[in-house]
Amino acid sequence: MTPAPASLAAEPSAAPARRDVFLYVLRRFGVYLFTLWAAITVAFFIFRLVPGDPMNILLGNLTRVEGRQRDAEAQEAIIAHYRQIFGMDEPLPLQYVNYLRKAVLGGLDLGPSFVEYPAQTKDLVFRRMPWTIGIFTTSVLLAWLVGTGLGALIGWLQRSRLSQLAVVISTLLQITPVYLVALGLIIYVGYTWRILPAGGPYARHLQPEWTWEFISSLLTHAILPMLSNMIVIGAGFTLGMRALMISVLGEDYLTFARAKGLTPFTVLKDYAFRNALIPQVTALAIIVGATLNGTFIIEVLFQLPGLGTLFVQAMGLRDFNTMQAVVLFSIFAVLTLTLIVDLALPLLDPRIRRTA
Repeated sequence: MTPAPASLAAEPSAAPARRDVFLYVLRRFGVYLFTLWAAITVAFFIFRLVPGDPMNILLGNLTRVEGRQRDAEAQEAIIAHYRQIFGMDEPLPLQYVNYLRKAVLGGLDLGPSFVEYPAQTKDLVFRRMPWTIGIFTTSVLLAWLVGTGLGALIGWLQRSRLSQLAVVISTLLQITPVYLVALGLIIYVGYTWRILPAGGPYARHLQPEWTWEFISSLLTHAILPMLSNMIVIGAGFTLGMRALMISVLGEDYLTFARAKGLTPFTVLKDYAFRNALIPQVTALAIIVGATLNGTFIIEVLFQLPGLGTLFVQAMGLRDFNTMQAVVLFSIFAVLTLTLIVDLALPLLDPRIRRTA
């Protein structure tokens, strides 16, 4: 009997592998879509449980602005008019259907906003989005890079006193709420020592324009907000990477690498670090949700015109449309980043690709 050619022998194993990867991607997309639907549904109904009628708050603001009190009939007519504009005069199931249609097909166009009526919620969110994305992505990526490198180093040098001191400091920073870190930076760095600006997006005498003076002011004002996020998140990444590094130090392949006469730096870089890095990538996706919420708090403390500040303003007016748009953006961003990491893991780790 003549043996089958190598190419023909490899085909039966290649086809199931491709099918498994396809099923893995399909499952991840299915979980992503179901979670997205469930989250936006919860966001719709939970805001309807918030006490207080937004129409009464809107009417009170109109009364204060105009400086006169209307009779009951005029007030009812105004409330009915605005309920129709904001789509709150329809039955709740129909409101939900319209909400899903606008959220999915309209790109966060949930109607007019109470905060800056008659501006649309989509316009407000897209106008504030760059501030949040800039602070969020920069601080998270820098925290991951610094925390991963530092964690690998102190895990490799786990018996040194400097490494043990770094663990103690990282543990204290990790359990510290991000708003306390932000307040400490504002009080000491911003006001007491006056090293960096304590608040605001840029210097008050400047206008947004493509000049070096404005860009440098923008970057200078962004340092403390980003540092607030980086300190807390980076401490968590440091401890996580240290634990992963320690877990691989006793593996046989490291002993074999040392026996081959490789330098300690080569063993650290090419063997220990690379094998501990995969779970650290997964940790990046897991921590994204909590980090985004912390970024919203930082925006309020540092008086930045981002989505967090917009949400607080909308909450004071019971502005359902704007609050839901901000929450939907957060949900979409967190779930999409998690999906990207899930789909990238088989490319980074062949073991996941084989068991997909």
